[in-house]
Amino acid sequence: MPPRSPSDATVALRSLGRRFREAFAELDDATADELAHRHGLDGHSALDHVVAATHTLTFVGRALELVLIEDDPVLHPAVLDAAAREWPHATGGVADRLAELAWEADAVAERAERATAQEWTRRGRVAGHDQTVTAADLVWDAVDTAVAHLKSAEATLAQVR
Repeated sequence: MPPRSPSDATVALRSLGRRFREAFAELDDATADELAHRHGLDGHSALDHVVAATHTLTFVGRALELVLIEDDPVLHPAVLDAAAREWPHATGGVADRLAELAWEADAVAERAERATAQEWTRRGRVAGHDQTVTAADLVWDAVDTAVAHLKSAEATLAQVR
């Protein structure tokens, strides 16, 4: 697989708010919050996936910031282990959670846009692992994880209708 560019990641990040809103757009306003909180076959609600994507964007975005501004930062072990990222179940309404996700995605995109070509190869060490990750690895992890949660939210919505 050819390397993926950070500029492509930025485009993907900027599209997340719209893509998540589209997933929920078919819901009737009167039932949107109720359906969004119903648990699907994976044990999570569609809104749980929105919250997990949002928290992941925040978490990985902070790791990205550390790699871009610090020399030899040590990152949380969950940077390499997405299964170790535990987020609370969703509370609140669909509109608020989608707005929060869009804001976080845009914040990561803005930080990524300020990075120079040389900064994308900067590395951070992951605590408890004998591995490092680059800034480019981190921005793509944020995108890939958020898109996986988007697909899971779409599947959950299809199951609970």
